[in-house]
Amino acid sequence: FLLPQIIFRYATRGEVLLENVHPFQREMWGISFCFAHNGDVTSFDRSRFASKNDDPNNIPKMNKTNNPIVKIPWIGQTIGVQDTGERPYNPIGATDSEAMFCAILNALRARFDTLPSLPKLHSAIQSLCNEITELDSAYEGTTILNFLLGCGPHIQFAYSWPGSR
Repeated sequence: FLLPQIIFRYATRGEVLLENVHPFQREMWGISFCFAHNGDVTSFDRSRFASKNDDPNNIPKMNKTNNPIVKIPWIGQTIGVQDTGERPYNPIGATDSEAMFCAILNALRARFDTLPSLPKLHSAIQSLCNEITELDSAYEGTTILNFLLGCGPHIQFAYSWPGSR
């Protein structure tokens, strides 16, 4: 029995383009991770941090789809990993949602070599969400963080942080 998901997106970050369409999908540990987000996460708004990381005198690194790689913010201190500069997961589009999804995956990959037990995975994701919402204080409480995260065909996490517009 398949349960289809329909996602309607109101584009608050990024243009209305195919690369910005939810859900986003990446593979880690041989498992497909799928992410759909509703809200605004200002700390992952690419227009805010892209200029800090892009040197106009250098040609930016390109990903597999020939889009420039932007160094997304690091999260992971709450699960015991420090920023080594490595970002195996990078956004293709320009949304805060995809940038945040990639940051979550980068932190999980840095922390665990293989898929951890479900309680450990849940705890790590919860800690990373708390870290993201703590970044909110720099943006006057504007973060709205509601998402679904699928890990393979049978596991799904839901999270909600009720910021304000």
